[in-house]
Amino acid sequence: TRIFIACFYLPCMDCRGQVGFEYLVFTVFLLGVAVIMFAYSFTSYTTTVQLTQTQSVVNQVARAIDFVYAKGPGNAVLVDVKLPAGMTQFRVDQNYVYATIIPPFGGNTDIYSFTKAHIATQALYVEEGIYTLRIAMNDVNASVNNI
Repeated sequence: TRIFIACFYLPCMDCRGQVGFEYLVFTVFLLGVAVIMFAYSFTSYTTTVQLTQTQSVVNQVARAIDFVYAKGPGNAVLVDVKLPAGMTQFRVDQNYVYATIIPPFGGNTDIYSFTKAHIATQALYVEEGIYTLRIAMNDVNASVNNI
């Protein structure tokens, strides 16, 4: 402890070098922790954005189906949807709109929304991009088609 006290109070060259090296090690450690926290928050943010965009598309299509159902047979609407990256399945079936995505770090996530109308089964585009869907109400079923 005498040496440490002497280094702290007496400005000798060896002591200042040791303090400088300890400061450098501590700074590198804090920088490493900051990088790890940034990487985690970025991946969490990316996953959240992807899930939110997919949920928005599914709800948008379900609302449009309910709209044409309320208007009755013979009515149709065109809906523009922006599909996010990572979508592996996007379809309508019976009375729900269904999408499956793969987040950046594994696992499948299923997102769906129920509708009031019975829907003819149809698989839709899954590639990232902006697409137009034609949603029409027939006599019995609603139909959703890629345009």
